[in-house]
Parts: sequence; C-alpha cells; structure tokens
Amino acid sequence: MTLSNYFNLKIEKSHLKAFFAIFILFLLPAVFRILDHNFQKYFGLNKYVNVFDFIFIGTAAFFFIRKDQLKKYVSLNTSLIVLFICLSRMSIFFSDGEIHHKAFYDLFRASLAMFLIFVFLTTYFRRNYEFVFKCFFMLFFIFAFFESIVGILQFILQRPLGLSFLNEPFFSINNSHSAKIYISENSLGIFSNIIHSKNGDYLRSHGTFLHPNVFAGFLNISLILTMYQIHKSKKKIVFSIFLILQLVALILTFSRAGMLAFVCSSFMFFILMKIKKNDVKKMGLIFLTCSFVILCVFSKFILERGLLGSLFQSNKAKELNCKSDNLRSSLSQVAKKMIKKNPVLGVGFRNFLIKKDEYSNQKLERAYVHNIYLLIASESGFLALMIFLLLLTSIIFNAVKYCINDLFIISICIIFSFLIIGFFDHYPISSYFGKIVLFSNIAALNFLTEISKPLSYSQKACLYQ
Repeated sequence: MTLSNYFNLKIEKSHLKAFFAIFILFLLPAVFRILDHNFQKYFGLNKYVNVFDFIFIGTAAFFFIRKDQLKKYVSLNTSLIVLFICLSRMSIFFSDGEIHHKAFYDLFRASLAMFLIFVFLTTYFRRNYEFVFKCFFMLFFIFAFFESIVGILQFILQRPLGLSFLNEPFFSINNSHSAKIYISENSLGIFSNIIHSKNGDYLRSHGTFLHPNVFAGFLNISLILTMYQIHKSKKKIVFSIFLILQLVALILTFSRAGMLAFVCSSFMFFILMKIKKNDVKKMGLIFLTCSFVILCVFSKFILERGLLGSLFQSNKAKELNCKSDNLRSSLSQVAKKMIKKNPVLGVGFRNFLIKKDEYSNQKLERAYVHNIYLLIASESGFLALMIFLLLLTSIIFNAVKYCINDLFIISICIIFSFLIIGFFDHYPISSYFGKIVLFSNIAALNFLTEISKPLSYSQKACLYQ
C-alpha cells in the first residue's frame, strides 16, 4: 500500500454514507455534552443516574432485540470492553463524596473510543478497509507534515504561531505554567545565533496539541508510519526528508517518554519486519543515517534533557528534572494509597483530580498520576485494570497467532509505543486523543484477526450453498 494511488480513489455512494456516519460520530460528544448539561441543570449532578445510563441501556436493549443479526459482534474482546465500561460506571456510582463534573462526559467519550472495535467489524469496513486505510494515510501524512513544521517553527520563534483556530495552545516564556526546558549556552552550539531565550529557559514545541508530551506521542505514530512508507514506497527520498523533520520535531518536544518510546517501538518495528522476512536493508540504512545526523546535530539538547543521566546536565537542568520527578513520585504514592483503600472500584472514574489531596500530606499540583496503569486502578479499581490488561493480551495473542502482516506491524508498534509512554505519562488513557489512538489500533488488530482466521465449518457450508 503506497501513496502513489491515494489520489485516484473513487468515491461511491457507500463511501459517502460512511463519511456521513463518521461526521455523526464526531458530533456525538458535543451532542452528549449538551444533553448532559441540560440534565444536570434540571436534575443536578449526581452519581446515581445520568444521560449516559439511558444511552448505555438503550444500546444494550438494541443489541438484545437484534441479537440474531448482531451476534457476529459478540466475542471475548467485545465482552471485556463492555465489562470495563460497566466497572467504570459502577466506580462513579459507589464513589465516596463528590464526583468530577466531567465524569460522565469523559466516560461517554471513552466508550465511543472503545466501541470503535464494533465499527471495524461492520460489513462496510470489511468490504472497504483498503479504501479506508488509504484515505487515512493520505490525510494523516498531510496533517503530520503540517504539525512537524509548526513544532519546529514554535521552537525557533519561541512563541505560538497564532493558530488558535486550530486549537493551538497559548504558551509564553513568562507564563510559569508553560512547558519549558533549560538549555545552557554551551549546549546551544550552532543554534545560539538563531534561537534566543530568557535566562536559558526555552519553550518546548507543542504543535497544535495541549502539551509537548502529547505532541511527542503523535509524532511517535507518524514516525512509525513514515518508516513503513520508506520501506514500501518508491519515493524514499521524500519520506526520508519527512522522517528527518519529524525526528527534529520529536527532539524539540523534549519529551523523555516520547523519545524512549520511539527508540523501543522502532526497534520492535525492525524485528517484526525481519520476522515477516521483509528486506529492510535500504529502510534500515536510511533510518540509521537520518538518526545519526539528527543525533549529531542535537546531541547536546538530548544530553541536557538528561536522557543519558544527570552527569552531562547543567545544575539548573538537573533542578528542573528533579522537580518534575518529585511531583510524579508524589502522585504515584497518592495513587497507591487510593488503590490500597479502594481496591475493588477505586475512587471513581475521573475522580483522581478531586480526591488526590485527601491522600496526601501536602497540596499537589492539579495533575493525574503519570502512569496509566496506576490511574486505571486508582479510579476504576484493580479489577478494571486486570480487564484492560486481559483485553490487550487477548487482542495481541490472537493477532500474533493469525495475522502477522504489514498492518499488524504498524498497529502493534503504535500500541507498544503508547503502552511504554503509559509508564511515564497519563494521556494515553486520560485524553480523548490517547484513547482514540490506543483503541483504534486495538480495533484494527481485532479486525485483522477476524478476517485472517480460517473459516468455521458453518461458514464453509454457507459458502458452498
């Protein structure tokens, strides 16, 4: 699958219907928010009943009534997803005290992201998945190229580009809450005359994302897809230049988790491509050459960030890292206390932010615990975490058993990347972007497994008839 044929796609009526359905899906969170706001206005915010309950029960009733036609969607994986959503809802029901005002809204968006597994199993997707993936690749690469340029320019200019209509966040060197990094003058090298700062503090690249770490997660996805295109496409020079731009943008986010995840996921990418017996010599040579050039140019930035330990850092850079690490450690201790006191259903979905100070001797910064596994267990309970891990294990095991193909390699590397980031950050689960990425790739793996499984006896009989 290359980009050479992406602009020759034929739009059929079924595709137009699918585009309309996707448009409706994008609108659903906004519609739910309006309904939820009005429900709370008249009945108040409470843990016992919400618009979400009517939607969930209505969906379950629809599946029960149409069970003969919809039984193809029922499996262990879909059952685990429904059980995970039920446990998250129960965690709100049995939560102690107040609940977060966005709890039900975020639970609805999480449910939408998880229910992508059903969308991938529809008849339309089964028949047109190649067309869908081609459209996705075409649009994604345009967006990724734009984001890479924006991120690089943000760091050079040390300010936003004024793209507020695209939700570019506001950040400033004078704003104490803006994501900053300290780089000593000795570490700037050739960039000392190009990039200027105040007292050695530099703004990290955001792209149009809320935080540089989330931007780094996005770049992890685009880098994996670019590596695949370098292998598959004849336009290797074009994608090699694109790879360099993305690597530069990733470094300028200064996200330690993002960079570590990319190193691990790219290593896995080459291993899986080799297992599939693909010839990756050219791609490997291009990747190593681009990486070596970028590392040589930006090596002092990476060292100053502390990716190879504190030995090569300036004192101020060490202080910033220690401050960040201490906060993460404190939040982890709070999460563990929550799990110890509420092991079954946690403190309530989305309630970590409003409950954290009750489990700490000091007032902490308003932030989630930077670990998705502790976050799930502390908010929805240890059982919910086990179900989440069981879902991942089931999906990956079956995918390895039935369908090690190119799309499998891409999806498994993206999931692996976000699971690594999940040890050091919360956005793969706490943000809508993270949920969409994680569960769309889980849905893709589940779909690839379903179409790769050998036909059952009843299916063969049906075909013969």
